[in-house]
Amino acid sequence: MPDPTSTPSGWFPDPLERYDHRYFNGITWTSDVSTGGQRYVDPLGTGPGRPTGAGRPTNGAATAAVVMGSIGVAIAWIPFIVLFGAILAVLALVFGIIGVKRSRVAGVGRGASIAGIVMGSIGVAASVVGVILSIVVLREVIRFVEPGETTTQLTACSVEGRRADVRGTITNLDDEAREYTLFVEVGRRTEAVVVDELQPGDTAEWSTIVTMRSADAECDPDITVQGPYPYGIEVDPVE
Repeated sequence: MPDPTSTPSGWFPDPLERYDHRYFNGITWTSDVSTGGQRYVDPLGTGPGRPTGAGRPTNGAATAAVVMGSIGVAIAWIPFIVLFGAILAVLALVFGIIGVKRSRVAGVGRGASIAGIVMGSIGVAASVVGVILSIVVLREVIRFVEPGETTTQLTACSVEGRRADVRGTITNLDDEAREYTLFVEVGRRTEAVVVDELQPGDTAEWSTIVTMRSADAECDPDITVQGPYPYGIEVDPVE
């Protein structure tokens, strides 16, 4: 907002609210007014003074463009929330263009409007990256929650104190090579077992030691089969 002691001449929103805009000559308000793009002479005139308060020139579209553009750039590349970033980036472009047009009348907001347009453009480009990352991450999650068709067999389970020694096999019944994460729960405690790439039809042996909560728990393991951890990040089993 310009300093009211050094406001340049130009068209500003009419502080008397009788017309859309009124011309300020750098020293005082004039009777030159406009409404709907048509210029008139205010027969009531106006008193001297500088544009202050509600009479100061504003450009809300420029402000909106900068705010939306900033947020859009910040989140448009993030997987799964890319849609919100893309919408804000597009709105920043729209409000930026509107702000540039309004700046020709209000005399303020051109720089902010252009900044909003630039950030909106960057946000749109970043949203493309966000879509790609979303697809990549989604594929990893699907690999984890959909391990394909398998069969598991428990071959041994012995308890010594609070330690349960659990052994078994897993067979890949799918038509492509798979990696697996087995979650073995005994006595309300769970251990994860990673099985490396297993070819279609092949069987692999696995084993783990589960430290149970109490020594009197029965060796009755609950086995859940998932795919490989997404990007190696350990997650809980999906029932």
